[in-house]
Formats: sequence, C-alpha cells, structure tokens
Amino acid sequence: MKNATHRPASLNVAEGTFAGVIEQVLLFVCLGILALRTTYTEGPLIQTFTLPGSLSDTIYSLTLSGLLSLALVLWLLSGLWRGQMTYRVTGMEVGLMLFLLGGVISAIAAGEKRMAINSIVTLTGPILAAVLLVQLLDRPSRIQAVLLTVAALAVACAYQCAEQFLVSNRIMIEQYANAPETLLGPLGIEPGTFQHFLFKHRLYGQGVRGFFTTGNSAASFAMLAAFAALALLRHHHQTNPDQRSRRLSRWCPIVAVAIIVAGLVLTRSKGGILAFIIAAALYAMILLLRRRFAEHRRVVWTVSAAVLLMGSLAVGCVAVSYGLKHGRLPGGNSMLVRWQYWHATAQMIADRPLTGVGPGNFAQNYTRYKPASAPESVSDPHSLPLSLLAQYGPLGLLGFLAMIVVPLWRAAAGAASEPASGECQAKAKSLAVATLGVVAASLLLFRPFLIPASWTGDFEVVLYEIIALYGAPVAAFLIGFFLLAAPLLRRNAEPAHPYGAPACAALGCAVVGVLVHNLVDFALFEPGIWMTLWAMMACIIAIGHHRQPSRCITLPPTVALKAITLAGALLLVLAYVCFIWRPVYAMTVLTHQGRQAAARGYFDRAHALLEAAAAADPLSPAASSLNGRLYLQRAEHVSVGQSPLLEKAADSFRTAIERDPADCKNHERAGDVARLMGHHDQAFARYLEAAERYPGSGRLQLRLAQTAERLGDDDAARRHYRQAVEIEEAFRRQFRQMYPEQTEVVSRLGQEDYELARRRIKELSR
Repeated sequence: MKNATHRPASLNVAEGTFAGVIEQVLLFVCLGILALRTTYTEGPLIQTFTLPGSLSDTIYSLTLSGLLSLALVLWLLSGLWRGQMTYRVTGMEVGLMLFLLGGVISAIAAGEKRMAINSIVTLTGPILAAVLLVQLLDRPSRIQAVLLTVAALAVACAYQCAEQFLVSNRIMIEQYANAPETLLGPLGIEPGTFQHFLFKHRLYGQGVRGFFTTGNSAASFAMLAAFAALALLRHHHQTNPDQRSRRLSRWCPIVAVAIIVAGLVLTRSKGGILAFIIAAALYAMILLLRRRFAEHRRVVWTVSAAVLLMGSLAVGCVAVSYGLKHGRLPGGNSMLVRWQYWHATAQMIADRPLTGVGPGNFAQNYTRYKPASAPESVSDPHSLPLSLLAQYGPLGLLGFLAMIVVPLWRAAAGAASEPASGECQAKAKSLAVATLGVVAASLLLFRPFLIPASWTGDFEVVLYEIIALYGAPVAAFLIGFFLLAAPLLRRNAEPAHPYGAPACAALGCAVVGVLVHNLVDFALFEPGIWMTLWAMMACIIAIGHHRQPSRCITLPPTVALKAITLAGALLLVLAYVCFIWRPVYAMTVLTHQGRQAAARGYFDRAHALLEAAAAADPLSPAASSLNGRLYLQRAEHVSVGQSPLLEKAADSFRTAIERDPADCKNHERAGDVARLMGHHDQAFARYLEAAERYPGSGRLQLRLAQTAERLGDDDAARRHYRQAVEIEEAFRRQFRQMYPEQTEVVSRLGQEDYELARRRIKELSR
C-alpha cells in the first residue's frame, strides 16, 4: 500500500469501458435511492401523529441502506478485480470508525437491541454512500449530476408543499368536519382524548411538510437544496464568458432557486428560515472576503471557528441558565416544550453518560424522565447533540462531529487556486440526460409500490389520485431539472470546468445551516435529510480533490488481497441478510398476516402467526407485545375460558419485557393481566415497575391506587390517588399556559377518573 498525490491517468477510465459502466451504475443507484428517500415519508424510527408506527417502513429503510452499503462493497471489489484500485481519502474515516464504535457499544447496552441495530444500519448506509460518492465524483459532470438531482427534487418538494397549502390541508379539514372517524380510526385515536385534541390542533394548524414528517424536515431539505442550486448557478456564471450567455445562464437557475426558497417559506419553520438566513449571510461574507483574506485563510478560519464555538457556548450557557431559573426558554410553546425535552434528556445522559440508552431507544426511556406536566412523549429530544449523546454516547457524538468538521476544515483551508482543466461538454450533457432519465424512472416505477392508490370511486377520482400521487411530483422534478440544467443543455455551452471554492463554500454553508437548525430539531435523522446531507458532504470532499493535490491510497491487485476482500465481502453480505434484514422481514410479514387473521376473526391462526413472528426475530418485542394484547383483548370480552387466555397473555408480555425492559407499556399490560386473574399483589408489583419507568403517568398512579384498595392498603391507595391528581393538575396548568384560548381544559387522565380520584382521597382520609 502506498500514497499518491493524484489518481493515475490509467485508472481514470473512459465512460465506455466496463469499469466506467460500473461506476455510472453505482452513481445512478445512489441518486435513485436519494430520490426515493426524499419523495416518500420514510420514518422507521420517528413517531408523529401523521405517521403511525409501521414495521414495513423498517424493511424499506434497511433495504435501501443495505443497498448503499453493498454499492460501496461492489466498487471495492470491481476496483481490485479489474486491476489496481485507488482509494481517495475522504477525511471521514476516523470519525466513521468512532461513530460505529459508539453505536456498537450503545447497542450492546440498549434495552431493545433490534431497534438499536436497525437505527445503526439506517444511519450508516448513507455515510458509506458518501464515501462511495467521493470515489465516483472524479469529474465535474458527476458532481453536477448530484447537485442537479438534489435541487430538482427540492423543486418537486416545493410543489408538494404548495399542493398541501392550497389543496390537501383544506380537503383533510373538510373530511374531518364531515366524518372525523375516517381520520381518527386509522391513527388509533379515541374521540375526546388529549391525543384527539393534539390531532385537531395540528390539523387546523395546516402544517406544510412536503414529502417529510414535519415542516421542519422539509425546511432542512429545502435549505440543502437551495445552496446546491446556488452552487450550480455560480458555476454556470463562471464558466460562461460572454455577457449574453451569462444572462441566459442566470435566469433559469434563479427561477429554480426562487421556487425552492418559496417551498422553504411555505413550511413556516421558524428555525429553518432563521438557519437559512444565517447560512446565506455566512455565504455572502465568504464571497465578499474570499479574495481579501486568501493568503491568510487558515488564520481567518481558525479565528472564525473559535468565535463561532465561543459564541455557541455563550448562547448555550445563557439558555441553560434562563431555563433552570424559569423552567422554560423564551419564546412560544415550542420553546417551552423543548426545554422540557432537553432537561429530561440531560437527566437521561447523566444516568448513562458513557453508553447512552442505545440507538433508537430514546422513546421508551424518555418517559422515565418526562415532567409530569409535559403534554407529549417524544421519540427524539429535538436537538442533534443531545440526541447523539443520549443514544450513541460520547463516542457517537465525537465521531459524527469528526466526519463533518474534518472535511469542512480541509475544504476551508485548502488551496485558493482554481483548477484550469475542463471536461468535454458532450459527456457532461449526456450524463445529465441519463441522470434525468434514471431518477424520473425510479420515481415512476417505485412510488406506486410505496404509496398505492385506492383505485376506488369514479374514474375522475382515480385519475386525480394517479396524477397527484405519481405524475405531478415527477413533472415537478423534470421542470426543476430543466430549469437548473438549461445552461448545460444549450448547444453553444462552454466546456465544463471543475467546481471551485465558491461552490464548495455554498455547500459548506448549507451543511452549517442544517446543523444550526438541528440544534433545536430532529429533522436531520429523517433518512431523506440524512442522505442528502452526506451527498452534499461527498460533493464538498470531491471538489477539494479537484482543487488541490489529494491523498490517495493505491492497493495492488495481489491474489491474496483479492481472495481476502472477496471472502470478507461475502461474509458481510451474508451476515447482513441473515442477521439483520431477514429476521426483520420475516417478523414483519408474519405480524402483518397475524393482524389480518385477527381482523377476520381467525384468532387461533393469528396467535400462531404472531408466535412464529416472535420466534423469527428473537430481539424484537413487537410481535410478542401484539400477541399479548390480542390475548388480553379476547379475555376481556369472554366470560368462559378466560384463564388460559390470560396465562398466554402473561407469557407474551413476559417475553416482550425481556426483550425491552424499558418500555412501561408492557409492564402495565402485564399488570392488567394479573389483575384480571385476581393476583392483585402481582398486579401491584407490575404497576409499580411501570410507574418507575413512567412516573409522570396519572393513569398508572390510578391503577396503583385502585389495586392498593383491593389489597386493603388504604394509606398506599390514598397516596397514589393523590399523586394521580397532582399529575393531572400539573398537566392542566401547563395546558392553560399553552392554550389560553381554550375555554375547556382537555383532561389527559379523563374527567371521570379525575373526579373519582379526588372523591376517593376525601373518603379514604376520613
């Protein structure tokens, strides 16, 4: 193994060779997956009112992330077997190893290990894709293809935002007004509950989220894409020499940038818009001062980084001091609840400072630290550093920062001179057209499987569904692509030149802006945003390789190295399929079949399928928990033969608890089973275990009080009734604070149970 400063010309193969075809195919695979992830609401680890938990999302995410990892493996194998392979150092390698090490340590310590494994795989796939893209983006036309794809997809997302703002939200409000059960039923929300109030409040808030779970996520994506479009605009401006060509090359990309920014504004994300303004100001400052401080760029960047770090620490200290003093942060309801998220997460981190609670295990651990008055339980603390610390531990956070900071630092402190070598414009144009076709075909072929139409109703309704779900997003993507690529597709276009410092600065500012935004949000962890971020990082690193001599590692194609690499690749693929993908797939399919059988009344078959699902994935508690709920539901509705059903329910919940000890729900349901069996002492113990994991639950305190009464312990009953009332009243005080316009307070415990608890306190006190 040896170092080289340049990639050998012999290895920079032509497009028509076999190696060039492999590289093109791998590039198109990455771009196709990027398109699918940014146009489909993929949220395997995110719980929102618009996206109920779906196991099929997990299969989808694991499949796409697995394909991205496999693409890197195929590139390594093709490089070795076709001859000498040159690996372009990315600067992310050490950070990636630290991130993976932190994830593995946290997964070992996690309660639900299947969720931890799924989270690591889902997040690691796009990072490995970035490493692969750095190797593939060895010419400006390929960098251009990535930027065109990201920006054009943002135009499609902007269309989706406009459609929701003008049409879809109003249709949903009308549907809810006419038949509320059609929207509440599929989400499992009971009328009159606090969850019903939250759903109604958000529905009438008419949030605009594009293809993502929240408007904040759509804003993060629009920010990344807007700067990608600015990099294209700046590049076209620099590579067109005459004034007329400049005018022609400006307007179409400018229109595209305006559309993307309009989509950002439609999301009404305050954090996203503010972060975009900060990133735009930073970009403008870089462009204005770039030439003046070119000779002292290292000093300037060092001072700038120090000032930014010290400023961030100062703002953080002031915010923490204010929050500890007032119990909230200045601002509206969003800052009030965010302080509660962050304060609870800080307590979580203090309890598990080295390992964290495990990737993807935040939601079931958050209830232990959640304030009693907090209205919602969340699956992420809405803060990037806190989320990584709480789930991946300090090694995970350090690795993530290293993967971001090291490449950005190298790009900022790199050579100031711009490369003069260009590329044949015909090849650049051909690649752009091929990218357009591949991405559009991916959207047309795969989106119908991901978002199936109802195919019911009149022909006009079906036609509208087809156009709205499949045709319109692809058409918006095509329009955005042609707007951005218009200067490239002109007949008299100039030769393509490597992207230089201005483009690199634009992409770097986009990354900084998204990181700033995600200091107060969780958008970055959506797979579509996460993958777009790493695609942008790959472009930054690749531009750095074009701008200055870069460090490469050349591997000689020895027989031993080929054999070892091939064997290692096969083992990795087999391990992924057998131990990661296949158990989740089998469990998901069997669970889905079990649900269908239960819905049709075939309970014996449903239980058999759910037991097989639990056996197929010995790490996941999902199937066992569902099976226990089905047994419990049947036992509550029969008068004869209840005991066998309850015993099997107890066994199922016991298995679920062993696989995820932190989830309070299974402990509570196990207590319900013991109560129905007449074992009140066991029920009290189970409810206590659940309350330890969710001390802010008034419902659990009510269960404890009622069970204590059955055991004859009036003092314990009175104490737990009082705690239930105190929790409910704390919630009501915060509800009035957050929603002063509401004349009637929505009860989280339930008005009937609240009155019961107050009455029993008085009766037991006598």
